[in-house]
Amino acid sequence: MGETERLAREKEILGFYISGHPLEPFRTECELFVSHAIAQLGAWTEEQITLGVVVTAIKRQISRKSGAEFARLTIEDFTGTTEVLVFPEAWTALSDRIREDVPVLLRGAYGRRDQGADKPTFIVETVQKFAEVRASGQLAIALELGAGADLTESVMRDVRAVAEAHPGASPLELRWQDEAGGAPARWRSRSLRLAPTGAALTELRNLLGAERVRLVRGS
Repeated sequence: MGETERLAREKEILGFYISGHPLEPFRTECELFVSHAIAQLGAWTEEQITLGVVVTAIKRQISRKSGAEFARLTIEDFTGTTEVLVFPEAWTALSDRIREDVPVLLRGAYGRRDQGADKPTFIVETVQKFAEVRASGQLAIALELGAGADLTESVMRDVRAVAEAHPGASPLELRWQDEAGGAPARWRSRSLRLAPTGAALTELRNLLGAERVRLVRGS
């Protein structure tokens, strides 16, 4: 049984995750792309909001006014759980993309009519799976280099070999920090792109050291 299936089974039986969290593999993406945690919701703002969550329940409903289907989603992140609303037009476009226990980026905002309300309703506008974020090139893999880095020719050949063994959309970025402590120089490869999978990151970290390899925004 895989990790995702095991966590989904735990929630089905117990009502909550106990041995892990489906968002854990995407913690870096949450730090890079998410604007708010669920615990920070509740006060109306006109700003667009991006959440990193898993959907734990989907409640389909029919509008009495139009007869169109809409949905209320129960969502969860590392800080808590809440319910959000997907209006009929958005639900028509998004219903096939929303599945329980799948980590996603939810983008949306509060409705204008809720301005001043004690508990404004968050309205979902778009959904993107975190797995798609990794595959789309929105992430780059940064190699933090500088004093003390053992950059032999063979090591750099091994770095290239890792990239070629794990082809994907994420560019490889070198960041060089000199001993003077000035702003690091950055160089992004035009040819080397790889998939930011756990296997690829582990191989790079084994070559260069865990502290020298990290995910950053791709643009």
